[in-house]
Amino acid sequence: MTTGNSGNTPAQRIGHRERDATVERLRVAAGEGQITFEELETRMEAALAARTAEDIVALVADLPMPAGGPSSVLEPAAPAHLAVRHGKVERLGAWRVPEEITLELRHSSCALDLRTPPLPANGVRITVDARHSSIKILVAHGAAVEMDNIARGHSATKDRQARAVSALNGPPIVLTGTLQHSSIRILRPGEGLFGRLSQRRQRRAQLSAASGHSRALPPAL
Repeated sequence: MTTGNSGNTPAQRIGHRERDATVERLRVAAGEGQITFEELETRMEAALAARTAEDIVALVADLPMPAGGPSSVLEPAAPAHLAVRHGKVERLGAWRVPEEITLELRHSSCALDLRTPPLPANGVRITVDARHSSIKILVAHGAAVEMDNIARGHSATKDRQARAVSALNGPPIVLTGTLQHSSIRILRPGEGLFGRLSQRRQRRAQLSAASGHSRALPPAL
């Protein structure tokens, strides 16, 4: 691989801190609409597999420089009304989550990231009107998610990891409304894209540790 370094200077190696910082920057870029969800997937996988600083630079070279940190005092976010027909809508990475979100979907898909952004202290109420659509909501491991008051017509709601939560914490996330031939899936850490990437990184660390252990063993007699 050509690194652009002069002479025989080796490429600068990076570690988990640089990879994690790049993943967070990519998530912010996706939340700002600078890259698509598909681009976020591809770049996150590349970031977690990156070995050198130049690998990382290539992933963020076309993104604007991050602005200064957010103001310590923010006005409450206005209610969000997301209406899509034959398309998709995404709110990923760092974005201001309002207390009220309305989803109106027809033959569409939706992805909401409620994991990293700070949620309103009073919680989030999501009203859904979906037909022939799919919704994925990413939440923290211990997030309290309520979906009991959703009317389902040939539809499904799933929160597979909810039983593994020993203690609920954080502001409540309440979903109401109507589903027709649609689905809602709650994704907690360990599920979906981000879970797969995390598990992949853990497997690499385990393989590396096992390789080092095997080298340390004395030869068999």
